[in-house]
Amino acid sequence: MRKQKLINALLYAVEHNGRIGRTKLLKFIFFVDLIYYNQRGTTLCGTTYIRMPKGPAEAAAFQLTFEPSAYLDVKAPTAKAYPGRRTSGSRSRSRSYEPYAYYPKVQADLSLFTPYERVLLWTVLQWMKEKSADRISDITHQFRLWKEFSDGEEIPLERFRLDSSELAYLERCGLHADGFERTFCTGILPLSTEVSNALHPLNAERIATVEEVLDSFIAAYPLPALEIFYDAYLAWDDAYRSMLRHNPSHAPALATEGCDALCFVSHVVATQMIPIVYQEEQLQDFCDTAERRFNAERDAITRDNPPSLPPDSDGEVSALVDMAMRISRDLACSESPAGRR
Repeated sequence: MRKQKLINALLYAVEHNGRIGRTKLLKFIFFVDLIYYNQRGTTLCGTTYIRMPKGPAEAAAFQLTFEPSAYLDVKAPTAKAYPGRRTSGSRSRSRSYEPYAYYPKVQADLSLFTPYERVLLWTVLQWMKEKSADRISDITHQFRLWKEFSDGEEIPLERFRLDSSELAYLERCGLHADGFERTFCTGILPLSTEVSNALHPLNAERIATVEEVLDSFIAAYPLPALEIFYDAYLAWDDAYRSMLRHNPSHAPALATEGCDALCFVSHVVATQMIPIVYQEEQLQDFCDTAERRFNAERDAITRDNPPSLPPDSDGEVSALVDMAMRISRDLACSESPAGRR
């Protein structure tokens, strides 16, 4: 799937900027992956990055932008000779190279991408339009992931994790990769994998530990900045807590869905896309739809998975645990600036 997303991200860039050159294409993939990794803990398109003189380059993208394929027709640079000064009875010549040119053979399949992934592709491509390839390369040279390696060396993906000063630098350059969504996604995604792999049903102590994490997210939720998504977020939280008791194996899918929705809304708000790209009514409709979907998932989880008692509990203890968790949730909401509506 990641290779397909890489190919279609390249096609998307070429379709929306027919004059884009090779350096910018490679940096387009890099910055998409850099932002995505810092928000989600994984890359969107690339798997192997190589340190190159003009910045990190994804290995498969490097090949796809070098020669024609089933997806892209590539016109390689050709050297043109221009007359120069005569030296030793002959005419010297200087060479000027035309840039790479790309022509899509198939249309980009955007259905492979979530709403957040699509808006991320759009944001990075727009950001690059007014910048020269040299300027974009210079920006990549400020990150440790480039400084600490030599040309030709592979850059481990874990080096994509930026420190606070690098995140601030990226923000000053005009790209957004930090915020509550980063805290939430990098916390809930690995936790959900752990929950899914645990012995089911989860015992009361394990559920309580996970719900403490959920409570901390509610307390840290950025109000009023993301108030438009708050009800949808609480609906997701309800669904996740229900899932813990009834179907923990569904945790990774539900966490991914919550991250996608949160990242989309946060990105639109943080990059000030309203009203230039999106109308507020459109964003509100997205949030309302997400809230209904999360509520429906909560109801389906409860309906399709009758509660089973943890092996170390009886019905009375389980009921007491449920009551305690509801109290914990209410307290977490009360600590949030706006409380629960």
